[in-house]
Amino acid sequence: MEAKMIFAVLFLFSVCNRGNAQHCRLSDLAVTQTALAGKVRGQTQYTVTVENRCICSQADIKVACPGFASSMGVDPAILRPDGDGKLCTVNDGRPVGMGPNYAVKFHYASSSQIGFKPVSSTIACS
Repeated sequence: MEAKMIFAVLFLFSVCNRGNAQHCRLSDLAVTQTALAGKVRGQTQYTVTVENRCICSQADIKVACPGFASSMGVDPAILRPDGDGKLCTVNDGRPVGMGPNYAVKFHYASSSQIGFKPVSSTIACS
């Protein structure tokens, strides 16, 4: 009897987790950007935060970053331009959990602000 009860609980848990993945969307990735005071090599410095607002983690996050170039170093493990010059990989493809405590943050300096619109991700509920 106990084995059947444990199986039923595990089954319901797995069904619920699959349901969460269906409710998660790319739009749950919020990208905010703020211009900072001062210049770096004559260019405006920006701070960018990529936050996942979904209950499930999101991995393999790609953002649009056409022509991205920064006059200050950006850690490639945090933001790495892909070879196509149009997309960037966030957090080295690793999962970003839910909420501000798991947000990915970076700084860059440029003559113009880059949009960093989320393009794709893999939703992972566990």
